[in-house]
Amino acid sequence: MVTVLGLAAQNPEAEAALHRWRAATQKRPQAMTLPDPRVEATSFYVRDRDRYMLSVTQDIPYPGKLILAGRIADREAEIARLRYQAAIRDALSAAKEAYFELYYIDRAQAVTREIRDLYDRYAALAVGGNAVGRTNLPETFRAESQRAQLGYDLVLLEEMRRAESARLRAVLGLPATVAIGVTEDVADPVEIADPFDRLRELATLYNQDLAAAGVDVERAQAQRDLARRAPIPDLMIGTNYTRMVDGMEKDHTAGVTVGLTIPLWFGKYRAQNREAVEMLAAAQAEEDAQRLKVDADLASTYFSLSNSSRLVRLYHNTLLPQARQALQSAEELYRQGNASMAAVLETTATVHNFELARLRATADFYQNMARLERVLGTAFQLKPRTPAPDANAAPPAKEGQP
Repeated sequence: MVTVLGLAAQNPEAEAALHRWRAATQKRPQAMTLPDPRVEATSFYVRDRDRYMLSVTQDIPYPGKLILAGRIADREAEIARLRYQAAIRDALSAAKEAYFELYYIDRAQAVTREIRDLYDRYAALAVGGNAVGRTNLPETFRAESQRAQLGYDLVLLEEMRRAESARLRAVLGLPATVAIGVTEDVADPVEIADPFDRLRELATLYNQDLAAAGVDVERAQAQRDLARRAPIPDLMIGTNYTRMVDGMEKDHTAGVTVGLTIPLWFGKYRAQNREAVEMLAAAQAEEDAQRLKVDADLASTYFSLSNSSRLVRLYHNTLLPQARQALQSAEELYRQGNASMAAVLETTATVHNFELARLRATADFYQNMARLERVLGTAFQLKPRTPAPDANAAPPAKEGQP
C-alpha cells in the first residue's frame, strides 16, 4: 500500500498540475515589469537643412496598476498551487479506491474457492461417497449446479481483477506490462467516534477546492479594482536628440518629452468595469456553491462510512458466526440422516453470501475513508469509539486499599 501511494503522488495528472503551477509562478515578473521603452529615429529635410532626430520614450502606468496586476498574478499562482495539491489528493484517493476494490476481489476469490471445495464434498456425499446412504441424484445435481455457478463467479472475478488492475495502473502511471500483485490484509474497521461537525471544520480548513474558490474571489476583487483604474491616464516620459546640418554648420538640440494617455473611449472602460463586477459576483457564487458541495459530499460520505462500519460489525460479530454454526449443525444432521442436502446447500450459500457481504463492507469502508480524505483535503485517521463504562463494574480501589 505504501508503494501504491508513493507512485500515485507522481502520476501524470499530478505532474501536469505541477508544471502548470510552476508556469503560473512566472506571471508575476511579467505583470510587475514596465512596458518596453520605445526608440525612434527620424530623418527629414527642411529648407536646405538636413535634420536627424533620435528619441527614447517610456510608458509608466498609473501608480497602483502594476501592484494590482502583480496581486492578480499571485492569486493565479496560488490557485494553481491548490489545484496541484488537489490533483495529488485525487490521485491518492483514486489509488486507494482501486486498491481496496482489488482487496475485495482477492478475498472474494479465496472465499469462493473455499465454498466450491465444500460443494465438491457435498456432491460426493450426495452420491454416497461418504457412506451416508443411498444415492440421491437430484441433490447431486443441485450440488453440481451450485459448483458450476461458483466456477462462473471465479471467471467473473478474474475479469474484474484485470479491469481493476488496469485502472490502478492508470492512476499510478504504470505501463500495461506491470503486474499488480495480491493485496495485503487490512485491520478491521473501527466504529466511528469523530462527530460530523469536527469533520466539517477540517474540510473548511483543508479542502483545496474550497480554498481555491476563496482565492479566486480575491483575484476577482483585484481584477475589479484594476478595471476601475483603467480610465486613469498613464504617464509617458522620454528624451530626444536632434541634429541639424546646414552646409558646414551643425546644430544640436536635446529635449525632454512628457505625455499622458487620453481615456477617450469611455464605453470600453465602462464595459471593462461591468465585466469585472460580474466576474466577481460569479466567483462569489462559485465559492458558495463549492461550500455547499463540500457539505453535501461530506454528509454523504460520512453516512456511507458509518453504514459500512456498522455492516462489518454486524456480519463479523453476529451474522457470520450464526451462519457458520448453522452450517455445522446442518452437516451433522445430514450425516445422521435428519436433514436433506438441500438444507446443507442453502446454509452454505448463506455463509458464502454473508462472507462476501462482510468483505464488500470492509472494502467499502476503506474506499469511503479515501473519499472522506478527498473531501477533507488532508489525511485523516479515525478515532475508535470508547466503549461505555459497565454500570455493574466495581469502582476502582482507593490508594492504600487492596
